[in-house]
Amino acid sequence: MRKVFKHSSQVTSIFVIFFCLLSTTIFSQTQKPEAVYGFYKGGFYMSTLGGETAYIGGSLIQREQAYQNGLRTQATLGVMPVRMIGVLPFPQNFPLPNDKVQAGNTRRATMEYGLTEHIGLFISYSTMSVVAQGNNQLAYPDRNSPNGYTNYVEAVPLTNTLYKDRNYGLGLNYHFLSRNKFDPFIGLEVSILNFDAKYRTGQLNNLYYPTYTHPGTGIGGRVALGMNYYVTPEFGFSLELFGSRKILKSNAFSSEAINHAGFQFGFIFNLDAIGKY
Repeated sequence: MRKVFKHSSQVTSIFVIFFCLLSTTIFSQTQKPEAVYGFYKGGFYMSTLGGETAYIGGSLIQREQAYQNGLRTQATLGVMPVRMIGVLPFPQNFPLPNDKVQAGNTRRATMEYGLTEHIGLFISYSTMSVVAQGNNQLAYPDRNSPNGYTNYVEAVPLTNTLYKDRNYGLGLNYHFLSRNKFDPFIGLEVSILNFDAKYRTGQLNNLYYPTYTHPGTGIGGRVALGMNYYVTPEFGFSLELFGSRKILKSNAFSSEAINHAGFQFGFIFNLDAIGKY
């Protein structure tokens, strides 16, 4: 009787041990890893941003501004008459509308991979545009003029896209904190770009001084200081302050430049974390 009871106790002990081992194995297989926030080695990040350009400059912008200032000066001094559309007389001593050159919205998308706990390699695609509002220089037939025509400034300003581009970039970000909800970083980027630019040649064409649109290519450099904040391991918000310089070339000019700086705000997604936690 004692032998039977002893044998039964051994079987029960073995069954309990087996059940504990099986439960531990199943629990370890179903338990999810601890959630990790922020930037880390092996993370794969996608961000989309948009914003405003606070500063715009460079030789291409200066050229357009100089052209507008020249027309305004000639009109003010009476060297060149001012007329409405269709060469209708324009009231004397009536000021011309102010000309403007301003940058439009910027758009940017990046894909970044964590090479180390602090350094990320990224590729990017971004766009930027510049809008200009100003007067045109025209001409009308004039038999009393030696040239057979007389120049004039058209009083009604026109608004057009002075410049727009598409940038394809490659760069590095340095992330000051790793595995943290707050992710401050600094980034450097080089890019190639395609652009379309309005370019005034000053050449008369059928009593009109046209502003041609010229396509071209260029190279650019960009520096950014930013902050990512992760609401969840998979999703967060992103803010960037940036500055950029672009060197341009087209069939109309050998070299012009555009500089711009501003801020962008958007969203960031950690693709490596999606479905893991």
